[in-house]
Amino acid sequence: MKKFWRKPGQPNHKEFNLLWEGKWQEAGYPSHSEADLALCCMLAFWSGKNKEQMDRLFRNSGLFREKWDTVHHASGATYGQETLDKAIEVTENVYSRESESVIFEHEGRYYRTRGESVYPITNFIIQPVEMIVSEDETQMTADLITIRDEIYRQTFMTTDFNNIQKFKNILNRRTISLGYFGSEGDLELLKGYISEMEWVRKTGVKALGIYEHGGRMVYVSTDGAIEAGGNMIEDIVQLDKYKSITTDILTFEPLTKKQLIMLGEWLLSYNEPIKTVSVMAWVAGCFIKPHLKKSGIKFPHLLLVGEQGSGKSNTLERVILPVFSCSKIRAATQVTAFTLMKESASSNLIPQLMDEFKPSKIDKLRLNALYNHLRDAYDGHEGVRGRADQSAVTYELLAPIIVAGEESPDEAAIRERSIELLFSKKDLKPASHRQAFYKLCAKADLLGSFGRSLLDIALRVSVAEAEKWYEEAKSEISDEFPSRIVNNIACCYAGLSLVNKLCEFLNVTWAEVFPINKRTCIRYLQNGVQEYLLDGGSNNKTIVEQTLEIMARMKLAPNQDYTFDKDGKVIGIRFCDVYDRYTKYRRDYAITGECLPYNQFLKQLRQSDFFLESNKTMRFGNETKKAWALDFSILKERCDVSGFEITDIEPL
Repeated sequence: MKKFWRKPGQPNHKEFNLLWEGKWQEAGYPSHSEADLALCCMLAFWSGKNKEQMDRLFRNSGLFREKWDTVHHASGATYGQETLDKAIEVTENVYSRESESVIFEHEGRYYRTRGESVYPITNFIIQPVEMIVSEDETQMTADLITIRDEIYRQTFMTTDFNNIQKFKNILNRRTISLGYFGSEGDLELLKGYISEMEWVRKTGVKALGIYEHGGRMVYVSTDGAIEAGGNMIEDIVQLDKYKSITTDILTFEPLTKKQLIMLGEWLLSYNEPIKTVSVMAWVAGCFIKPHLKKSGIKFPHLLLVGEQGSGKSNTLERVILPVFSCSKIRAATQVTAFTLMKESASSNLIPQLMDEFKPSKIDKLRLNALYNHLRDAYDGHEGVRGRADQSAVTYELLAPIIVAGEESPDEAAIRERSIELLFSKKDLKPASHRQAFYKLCAKADLLGSFGRSLLDIALRVSVAEAEKWYEEAKSEISDEFPSRIVNNIACCYAGLSLVNKLCEFLNVTWAEVFPINKRTCIRYLQNGVQEYLLDGGSNNKTIVEQTLEIMARMKLAPNQDYTFDKDGKVIGIRFCDVYDRYTKYRRDYAITGECLPYNQFLKQLRQSDFFLESNKTMRFGNETKKAWALDFSILKERCDVSGFEITDIEPL
C-alpha cells in the first residue's frame, strides 16, 4: 500500500494507515460508517474513481465488515455500493501519474523514487515555521524532526540549497543527529518539495530600523516589528543572516512627562552647551535618518575628538549608547573594509560605533579603508566586496556613524561630511557639569526610555514632515557656509524638531523641559561647526591652503624661495625649488594628511581665488626670477601663513 501516500498534498498518510488498519477511533472519526466513507474517498482519488478497484481494495482493509454486502436500499443496492457511489460523487480530484512526486515522506524520513527503486535521502522530516522573503533572498525557518522524534529548529537561506556541502553544514550546525544521503539532483527535488509546503510568509529586510510598510512607518528587527504606539506587526522581520548591529531599545518603556522634564536639564548641562546641544540634535536626528534618506538627504557622521581624559569616551559610552540601548564599539585600529560594510548594512537607525581613532597610529591600508567607508556612507554609495569566484557582493551603507579618538581625520573631505566636536579637560571643571553627568549615569534607564520615545515619535513622522523640518533649517543657517555644512546642520536641526514633537506629544513645552531655548540651540549648532570644524572661519581649508600653511612653517629662505612685492600684498613662490623639500618635510615630521603630486598641486592652485599669475617676473634680492604670484591678503584670511612674513631667519 505504500504507493497510496507517496504524493505530497495527497490524503494524510497517517490517517490512511490508521483507517486501512481499521483503527477508525484513533483516526478521529465518530462512527465506523464515516470512517468507511473517508477511506473510500481516498481510494477514489488513487484509483481514478475505478469502482471495481475501490471495492476490491476496501475488502482487504481493516474496516471491512459483513455490513458491506448488506442490502441497504429499496433498489437492492448494498451498503458498500452506496458508500462507493457517494465517495465517487464527492471526490473532485484524482491521481494521475504525471503529477506523481519523486520525493515522499514515510515513517519520519524523505524518500526518493527513481524508476522502480526507492531509497531514503534524509533521516528527518521538515515542519515549516515561517518563510521570510526579501528582494533578493529568502530565509526559511523550520523544525527538523528526526526518526527518534528529536526536534531541531534550523534557519536556511535559499543559497544553502546550492550544493550538498552547504546543506550539510546547516544540518550539522548544532547537532550530528541530522543526515542527508542523497545526490545533488535529489537536493534540487527536495528543495522543490519543501517549497510546496504550507509556510507562514513574511516580508524580510536586511537592516534593522524604520521602513514604510503597509502605508505606515514601522520599526523592524530580528525580534519582530512594531508600529507607533508599540503594536506588533507580524508580517515583516529582519533576516537573521544580516544581524550585526543590535539593540535592546524595545525593552524600554517610553518616557512620561515627569521623566522627560527631569532628564531634559541634565541632557544639556553635562558639558558645554555647544557640545551637549550638538550631541542631542545628532542623536535625535538618527531616528529620522531613514525619512531623510528617502528624500535624498545625506546624514552627517559624528566625530568626538579630544585628549585623553577629556570626556569624549564617557560621552559616547554613558550618554549616547544608552539612548540607542546598544553597547558594541569597535576599535578603529581593528576594522577592515568587510567588517565596516557588513556592519553598516545591518542598521539604518542604530549607529556604527568606532573608538580609539588615531590616524597617525593606523596603518595606511586600514586608514584608507576607513576613509573610503566614511565617504561612501555619507554619499549613499554602495560598498563592494569581491569574492574568490570573481563575483561581487554589494552592501547598502545605511547606519549613522560615530567616530571617537584623540585626533580628527586629516582629510578635509571627511571632516566636511561630519559634525565634529572637540572635547577638553577644562570643560569638565564646572561642578554643574559633573553633577549633571553623574545624574545621567545614575539614570541610564531614563536615557533608554528617551531613545524608545524618540523611536515612537519617529514612527508618527511622515517623510514629508521630516523633509519640511530640514528645509526650515536651511533658511536659518548662514549662507556663508559650504553646502555640505549647511546640510549637516539642517539634519541636526531636524533632530531637534523631533525632540520638540516629543514634548508636544507629552503636552509639555520645550522651555519646560530644556534650560536652553530652541532658537539658541540652533545658534550653538552653527557655532560648534564654525569653531571646531572650520577653525573659526566659514569654510574648511582646501588641500592647497593646507599645503601653503605647512610651507609657511618650513622656514623657507626669503628672497630666495619666496618674495613679496613692494606693498606686501602679493607673494611670489618658486614652487619648482620648494615642493620637493615640502614633501620631505612632511615625511621627516610625520605630518599626516593628503599630499598632492606636484602637477596636481599646481593644477588646483590655478583654480583658487588667490592665484594671480603662474610665470610672473619678480625681484628676489638682487636677481629677477620667475615665480607663482598669489594674493597674500586673501591667503592670510583663509589660513595661517604668518611664517612667510618672518624675513630675518636662517634658511632651513
